[in-house]
Amino acid sequence: MISVEATNRHPGFTLIELLAAIAIFGILATLMYGGISTIVRDREIIMERLDELAQLQRTATALQRDFTQLLPRDVRGVLGRDREFAVYTDTANDFVVRLSRGGWNNPAVRRQRGTIQRVEYRIEENVLYRDYWPVMDRVLGMDAQSQKLIDGVLEFEVEFLDEADLWQPIWPPRNASEMLPDQLPHAVRYRLELEKFGEIRRIVELVAK
Repeated sequence: MISVEATNRHPGFTLIELLAAIAIFGILATLMYGGISTIVRDREIIMERLDELAQLQRTATALQRDFTQLLPRDVRGVLGRDREFAVYTDTANDFVVRLSRGGWNNPAVRRQRGTIQRVEYRIEENVLYRDYWPVMDRVLGMDAQSQKLIDGVLEFEVEFLDEADLWQPIWPPRNASEMLPDQLPHAVRYRLELEKFGEIRRIVELVAK
């Protein structure tokens, strides 16, 4: 004979078993959260490194392109009374170098303009910028278009190889009083020191045009 008490008894979890299950679930949830946090953090680091590498590639490409396409095209000063050299540096100003380069494409053909571009490289708050003007012979008050290249810049130096095969820290050289405004150096050497990548040196040989 089966008693009523036996038939009404159902299997279930004890309090200890429930507490153990909750503890195990908490441990698994903690491990999963830690793993997801690590994955998210690693992804952020990777994306940051990729962005830094993209900045470096963009900077190296811009410098190589501009220096290899230098043209002997001097420009009129903003006041119209003098000529600015095709390649020009001035330690008294806030830019590193200005230059005239060819190959300025106009794929959209929105408006007619020349293919020669006046470019300036400058550093502001450890960021290297590439500026350019819509025309070569600009006037006073004409603003340049600015492109951010790379941040974390500690130093950016440019040197120029003259006719005597000597590297000059400025262009035109101080001893070149009779140099024509459209005269170009034979080569350009630059040194870029960055917080993330250290020191980068390049020499760009110029082809006579």
